[in-house]
Amino acid sequence: MEDRIRNVIIPHLILELRKEGIAGLEEYERRLQDNAGNEKVFRDLLFEADAALMFSRHGFKVTIQERPDLRIDWNDEIVYAEVTHFSEKKQDRIDEQNMQRSEDLVPTGILTPTEGCEAWEQIVKVAIGKVDQYKEDAPNILVVATDSDSVDGNILPTAVHLYNQEAARSPADSPLRRLNAFMLIDMVEELLTGSEGKDVYFCQTACAAVRMSTKLVDTLASIQRWSVLECNR
Repeated sequence: MEDRIRNVIIPHLILELRKEGIAGLEEYERRLQDNAGNEKVFRDLLFEADAALMFSRHGFKVTIQERPDLRIDWNDEIVYAEVTHFSEKKQDRIDEQNMQRSEDLVPTGILTPTEGCEAWEQIVKVAIGKVDQYKEDAPNILVVATDSDSVDGNILPTAVHLYNQEAARSPADSPLRRLNAFMLIDMVEELLTGSEGKDVYFCQTACAAVRMSTKLVDTLASIQRWSVLECNR
């Protein structure tokens, strides 16, 4: 399998990204090759490519880099994006089993019993844990790609509200204030709805030190769909 990743999947991926005009591919390909034998890291790198493709196909000029993961140019503005990924969770499988066993409505997406906290708290923990990745003196976005039914667009406003509370309590020069917005890519919804519906969700933070223009915010918020890379299907 590793040989196929190195000799088939990675070249195909780089070719696909190059066709989209995405920059930074030489270093990105090196990181892919270096991690071809590490399934988790390799999959995380693929989600960076998915996010890059999404932005590129919505009119942004995109460069894949290491820290933060993406540089996104739009007109005369630059915004940086850090990409994180939530895999399918144990609770997702438990919920599916419970729904199959019952004809009544059953509660789903409650993660505290299996993971100790809820999905929105987990998103905030990740956002805070990545503050050193956010670019200083520039707008930053955290892109959350999710394969979990428990981590979806419905919880994003709650996560952002909690993050705002943390940022508001921080000093004016805190790195928490570098984050301008969260974007959530619901990969489960994309598989369910195909080309219909909405699977990208955008929500601004309230305490960012460097602001994005209204036009840039509106453009980011207008993204409703993402395009999965062919090699990820």
